[in-house]
Amino acid sequence: MLAVHHANKAIDFYKNVFRAVEVSRMVTVDGKIEHAEVKVGDARIMIADEFPGHNHAAKSLGGTSVIIYLYVDNVDDVVQRALNEGAIALRPIQDLPHGDRVGKIEDPFGHVWMVATPLS
Repeated sequence: MLAVHHANKAIDFYKNVFRAVEVSRMVTVDGKIEHAEVKVGDARIMIADEFPGHNHAAKSLGGTSVIIYLYVDNVDDVVQRALNEGAIALRPIQDLPHGDRVGKIEDPFGHVWMVATPLS
C-alpha cells in the first residue's frame, strides 16, 4: 500500500500517467481515503491517505526505501506523461542488458518507480 498526502491527487496522477483504472475506494467521514485500489495492467496498487499511527507517507519520512518496478506498454510515453504531471526523472530511459527499456522516476508523492518495457 502506498501511503500519500492527498490520495485523491495521487489516484488522479496514476490514472493519467499509468492509465490506471480505479477498482475501489473507501472514504472516511472527513473525506480522507482510508483505502483505494487501482489496477495497472495486471498489477493492483493500494493507496491511502496518511494516518499517523497506522501508516506514513514517503514525504513524511523524507523518502522511500522501496522502488516499484512496473511494466508498461511504452516506457517512453509513460515517463513523459509522468514528467508532464510533476514527476522527477531520476535516471534517463535506456536499454539495459537484461532486456528491458527502463526509466526511473519519483512521483510527486515521494514514491520511486522503475518503469519498463521489454525489448523483445
